[in-house]
Amino acid sequence: MPRVHTRTLQSFSVTENKRPRITLCADSNFSAILLMVDNRCIFLPTFLYGSENWTLTALQRRRIEAAEIKLLRPLAGYTLYDHKTNDYIRRELWITGIIDKIDEYRRNWLSHLQRMPQNRIPLKSYHYRPQGRRTIGEPN
Repeated sequence: MPRVHTRTLQSFSVTENKRPRITLCADSNFSAILLMVDNRCIFLPTFLYGSENWTLTALQRRRIEAAEIKLLRPLAGYTLYDHKTNDYIRRELWITGIIDKIDEYRRNWLSHLQRMPQNRIPLKSYHYRPQGRRTIGEPN
């Protein structure tokens, strides 16, 4: 039977009564569990900061997905030579894709903009269309 240690994290307190608990277990899945906690708490919010306003091209979407899978593949215990698809790895780890999260953040931001009063700066900048034409060539 594996030895289990439970510790309350003092530095991650969200409220006084609710603190996340991490259970440390001498098990082979321990590193995967700890990395999953890191993925949800550290990597995703850091990576997705400001993604509501990103304009992503198809190339950027592919690169973001490649970076995500590069992080998740060893977490699932696979290498490139195992030939597991990205969707298979995500389903096995029960993780939503980062591109789907970015799209969700963008939808939430758009609905937030639609609820804003007309005098708010974010709504004005969203509807802003520059007047006139740009000059041809490199700016001086």
